[in-house]
Amino acid sequence: MIRFWRFLFVAITISLVWSFSASARAEGQEFCNETSYILYTAIAFPEQTSLVAKGWTRLRPGQCRVLIPAPVPPGEYFVFARSSDAHRGGIRQWSGPTPICVDQTDFSVSGLANCESLGLETRNFRIIDANAPKGRKTIFTEANDHGERAVLAGLQRLLRDNGLNIRKIDGYSGRRTRLAIRKYLKKSGIKNRPPDPEFIDMLEKSARSLKPTSGLQVCNEAEGTVWTAYARWRNNQWQSRGWWAVEPDTCVQLVNEPLQKREKYYLYAGLINSKGERPLADATETFCVSEVRFAIPGRHDCQSRGYTKAKFRKINLTKSSLINIRLAAEDFAGHDSFDFYRE
Repeated sequence: MIRFWRFLFVAITISLVWSFSASARAEGQEFCNETSYILYTAIAFPEQTSLVAKGWTRLRPGQCRVLIPAPVPPGEYFVFARSSDAHRGGIRQWSGPTPICVDQTDFSVSGLANCESLGLETRNFRIIDANAPKGRKTIFTEANDHGERAVLAGLQRLLRDNGLNIRKIDGYSGRRTRLAIRKYLKKSGIKNRPPDPEFIDMLEKSARSLKPTSGLQVCNEAEGTVWTAYARWRNNQWQSRGWWAVEPDTCVQLVNEPLQKREKYYLYAGLINSKGERPLADATETFCVSEVRFAIPGRHDCQSRGYTKAKFRKINLTKSSLINIRLAAEDFAGHDSFDFYRE
């Protein structure tokens, strides 16, 4: 059985690299974002006899900030990052094996307390050795290593998040990118392009305002956390993606763009409560899933490819640009039917 409470490990590919300079260590521990996503970061580090966790620090693409001021405490410290909810395709996370308390808004927590008793959430942080050579920077990257092109790659992604025609996120200023920028500025009534930091902030705000109007949203009206994923037919192939945790009385956006009828969509949901795990009652279609956050092409040979098979329910698309699925307790099968549901 898949243990959903092991938490999300990594989405897409955001990784960590180090670089060295003579003066960085004296100024503190610096963190740099070389991805095309706006990142919100949290850190935890030893302070006297306890562990202090703090967040969220925003990093634009291409931006560096000192998150641990000098002198950097000796020993291990911990890092977690998530992408802005303005981006399409769900939240990307950079994480590791160490559970630490966080809050949804800016926070500072001292000690490894019971997160739930404080009304906090748990996220799994990556361990970093602060005893490494002096001058190390912590750099977030993704599979397409943008490096010095991260700012433009970030603008391209945000333009796409705003519904503009950007086919490739590569950090190069091609004709399509220039046309998209001009179109966005004209639509917004702006004569001159703002400096990159202001432009990124503007694009994030407008992309976030578009989210509730299109895509796929799941709302949890049951008592207990719902873990969910979706599958779709797109670009002549099947793809399944997950996981998203939907807490009681909250909604989570799984897809941030209009659903096309020709694409076909399916939903997985599992309700976790004191009685165990309950699946959707009418899920019949099999797709591949993984214990950690995943994006899996194809729905064939799941086990031979290292995945698990699970049942998804077909989503009936309508003319509305926003599909809002509300899940109540009666939408889930009894615990006794679990063996039938999970293969």
